Amino acid sequence: MAAALLPHGPALAQTAAEAGPSGLSAALGAQEVEGPVSLIADKVTYDTQADSLTAEGDVEVYYGDRTLTASRVVYYPGLDRIEATGPIMLRGGGEGATVIADFADLDSRLRDGLIRGARALLRDDARFAAAEARRIDGRYNVLSQAVFSPCVVCPEDPTPLWRIRAERIVHDERTRTVHYENATFDVLGTPIAWSPYFRHPDPTLKRASGLLPPIYKQDSNFGQGLKIPYYWVLSDQADVTLTPYMTTDDGLIMEGEYRGEFERGSISLAGSITYQDYDGEDRLRGHVFGAGLYRFGDGLEAGFSIEQASDDGYLRRYDFSDDDRLESELFLRGSDQSGWGEVSLVRFQSLRDDEPFGQIPQAIPTVEGRKVWDAPMGGQFGLDFGGYLLKRTQGQDTAHGFIGVDYEKSWITTPGIQVTAYGDLRADGWRLQDQTGTDPSERSRFGPTLALEARYPLLRRDGEGDWLSGLLGEGPVTHLVEPIAQAVFATYQDDSPAFPNEDSQLVEFDETSLFSLRRHTGWDGFEEGSRLNLGLRYARLGDDGTRFSIAGGRVLRPREIGSFPAGIGLNKRESDFVGAWSLDLPGTVKLAHRIRVGDDLEINRNEVYGSTALAGLELAGSYAWLASDAVTPIDRHEVAAEARYGLTRNWYVGGELQRDLESERWVRTEALVGYANECVDFAVYVGRRFTSTEDVPASTYFGLRVNLWALGAGDGPAAPAAGACAPKLQ
Repeated sequence: MAAALLPHGPALAQTAAEAGPSGLSAALGAQEVEGPVSLIADKVTYDTQADSLTAEGDVEVYYGDRTLTASRVVYYPGLDRIEATGPIMLRGGGEGATVIADFADLDSRLRDGLIRGARALLRDDARFAAAEARRIDGRYNVLSQAVFSPCVVCPEDPTPLWRIRAERIVHDERTRTVHYENATFDVLGTPIAWSPYFRHPDPTLKRASGLLPPIYKQDSNFGQGLKIPYYWVLSDQADVTLTPYMTTDDGLIMEGEYRGEFERGSISLAGSITYQDYDGEDRLRGHVFGAGLYRFGDGLEAGFSIEQASDDGYLRRYDFSDDDRLESELFLRGSDQSGWGEVSLVRFQSLRDDEPFGQIPQAIPTVEGRKVWDAPMGGQFGLDFGGYLLKRTQGQDTAHGFIGVDYEKSWITTPGIQVTAYGDLRADGWRLQDQTGTDPSERSRFGPTLALEARYPLLRRDGEGDWLSGLLGEGPVTHLVEPIAQAVFATYQDDSPAFPNEDSQLVEFDETSLFSLRRHTGWDGFEEGSRLNLGLRYARLGDDGTRFSIAGGRVLRPREIGSFPAGIGLNKRESDFVGAWSLDLPGTVKLAHRIRVGDDLEINRNEVYGSTALAGLELAGSYAWLASDAVTPIDRHEVAAEARYGLTRNWYVGGELQRDLESERWVRTEALVGYANECVDFAVYVGRRFTSTEDVPASTYFGLRVNLWALGAGDGPAAPAAGACAPKLQ
């Protein structure tokens, strides 16, 4: 193996000749030259008459981060040129292309020159091929009579699924863009489109201005629609997407999105605007969704979120969102290791037919915070405070303030029982004003609470597995059994009428809230009376990642209470039984089941969730049965599922469905068929929304999605395994 440093410009040929091949590296390396090229080869000879240096056999030439490998290289010092014969490979620095060719005539910097039989390879297997290419200024690869495609082909069928043929292709390695002149787009070898000029970012560039893949959709509400998004990069931290949404029945809808990241925060805004009369009134309609955050430092930050629509049916009609209640907020909050606090203004918008705007409360403002201190005798003191002011144009205005102090301490007894003692004192006050003009009324409440909790976790380690190892995985497992008992003592709230409840209507009673001292979601609610919370948990944890867990319990009281909405199983002397189990076999199956059962064994809640990925099938589904309660006056009984199945390595089918089993009606269905490989993702889908409102009737829709990877469509799927070829379509 011989090595040399090739200087720019005329070299000391005589010194090199006298030194011979074995001393070439030392002779040339002794000279102070600017930016040498390093050369390694099996054999190096020097021809004094031709003033040339010839390297043969596994030749490698380096200049900075650029590399040339070839079977034979001839260097002409007087001309400062390198001729390489192939097969050769030229690798650009950084994200530059890798060029494979038969012959190259380059300068010694490997920046400029002529390449014949060129094939260029970018990241993600995007490929160029050309009869001839020129490398200019170490930046441009100019290909004549060239083809670009990321698709894999087989030798017996060399036509890619899609390709772009052009009279000239220019790849700019600095801006990482590809330019085409006189370009033709082919599918399966058949020309389907032509353009005098076309450009796109190469696959190494994640963000570049330009058109994004179009989206076609047909809906019975607005006819046929076509979205043509344009992505505009404003800076390294900001971008805008503008999308004309052209429909045959509803005209033009303009969509826009802005995203920005800053040193101290971020902001994102998305929305749309159009002029429509689908409800009999001609007017501007639209929506805006967004969020922003600014960090002042030292834990202090301010921000906003906005969700607003022009009318009840707009979001659903154009498939922007299925939400039927929107919330906007402006907030200022701070936090440190000892606590947090927040002040916010909140606005709600209901899109439901049966909720007039005047009856929807607007929170202006809400205040909430907590501060904690270490207690001298151990444990921790806490202070909670907050309140809100709710305003309505129709109905009752409510002001609520509260303050509470608490103390908590935990310790472990000699047998290993974990004991926690807790106590709090809380005071609430309300001021109520009805819009009928009656005098305001005031209410107050004082609620002390004491609690003592004991947990006895028992662990066992099976180093060689257990009797379930063959079914749930192999290897060592850890078992955890934990009985829990919690005694709570609180006052009874027998005042009439009942205290106002604006923020605690929705209460979830399940295994996760069984030992919660505050089961209400807001501060209006207070769980009165003494009770005993009893439960048991078990978990089986495998070292291979498998997990099985089960938990359950109930609440016992000396008498019935009225703290919670009727129907959730918590007001009785003996609450409903709550339980849940889950199973996780990583990469295979995930299952979860949650249930609530009354004393008469009547099931009041039954929810099952699951997902699997086996033998080409990806399936996720859920089943829910929720008995009616004071908040939801009708039973909820539904099933939902979505699936995708690979028919072959590339073809797949899928769909989703949702059915209301109580009313025996479909809610939504969708089916799709698609094809995906290393260079394209194509899908056709059709579906129907069966539900309707006053503004948006039930509708059937049809859509087409096409993503051409390597043309700015985002990160594509991983390339096929070595040796795989794109299948020929019949």
